[in-house]
Amino acid sequence: MHERLYSVNICPHSHAADERRWQLSMLRAMISLMLRKIVLAMMLLLAGCAATSSKEGAVNLWLRWQKIDTLLQTDYPNAPPIILIHGWNGGEFTWPEPERLIALERRLGRDIFFFTYRTGLLPNRFPPLEILEEQLERYLSQFDTVEVIAHSMGGLLLRQYLSHHSEHPVRRIVFLSVPHFGTNTAQLLLGVASISPSGNMQAEEIQPGSDFLWQLNSLQGAELEGIETLNVYVSAQSLAESDFVVDAASAYLPWGHNVAVEGGHHTLAEHLDKFEFIINYLMDGSVPEEVPIPTRRDLWLRFTRPDGSLYRFTPSAFKHLNARGMPRSGTFSICCERPTGLYAPPASTVVIEDVQPGDRLQLLLRNGTPPLEISADDYISHNKPVEMRVISVPQPRGMP
Repeated sequence: MHERLYSVNICPHSHAADERRWQLSMLRAMISLMLRKIVLAMMLLLAGCAATSSKEGAVNLWLRWQKIDTLLQTDYPNAPPIILIHGWNGGEFTWPEPERLIALERRLGRDIFFFTYRTGLLPNRFPPLEILEEQLERYLSQFDTVEVIAHSMGGLLLRQYLSHHSEHPVRRIVFLSVPHFGTNTAQLLLGVASISPSGNMQAEEIQPGSDFLWQLNSLQGAELEGIETLNVYVSAQSLAESDFVVDAASAYLPWGHNVAVEGGHHTLAEHLDKFEFIINYLMDGSVPEEVPIPTRRDLWLRFTRPDGSLYRFTPSAFKHLNARGMPRSGTFSICCERPTGLYAPPASTVVIEDVQPGDRLQLLLRNGTPPLEISADDYISHNKPVEMRVISVPQPRGMP
């Protein structure tokens, strides 16, 4: 795997493009159904294989944990350690094998430690990130200075921690495939978790447009002030090279130094020690050339009443039209039906993907008030892929 910079070209809007977007929306629905079946099949397969491989599997696990225990011994007490924070459904096995991490320790002259937390695929009462940030605070408080490598949702956890702890030991960060603006895969995770009334709160939080992500990104990167930040994500020309979990528009961090590479969502963490530019960054802070901003533009919108309260509405109250006034299908969603933040007030966020020049938006209002007409060109950003805006709705007709 080698570093590679890449940007996507915008194609003129056409009927063929509409057809491709419709096909994409249908594909997502099919994937959601297939995922449930695959998870069930995997559980049955694992149960069937357990009797024949349990002894061998247990021996291998004991050997792996012995090596991890060796890795966790302090060998360089006078150098700032490197802390690894895994993502959703991850753990110590997210990262390179212990032998490779021990070799990386020797090369850097630094200890490498894991921060682990409760997360998983199956429905459970896993704590939201706002609670986990306090666990991270207690863990990091034992160090004077650290550098952190955070994968996927672990990067959101780290940013959440930094947003509420101005006094911290973090001096340098490497983000790996972090869904800074959410991931549509969360919908698939929620489908699996829906078999339980408690669902999966962490999956709720990482949906595009969630209250959690709205509050975090409203800081405009203030939580990263004074910290060297390298943001690495996958940006590929072919489907086979794609991340599959986080797209480039969401993984791009407007408030850090961005580098795009070939690979996959999980391989960035599994092969961390293979990226020379990351190792050089950990050694002396040097970074490669920054990748251009992804060309796709997404728009997150919230609407407020005259009294300042936030609107909540259903998808039927919103329309996304192209420059010719024709509806664009499968390009927007409304988040979220359930609470998606521990302290944020619930609100409806319209998440509009791949906004094209000339697109128009309509919010249907009640009380005989004409629809609120919005030109998307007035709100899309030229310096970041995802723009968040709050729009004030006029006083309804006939209201004092």
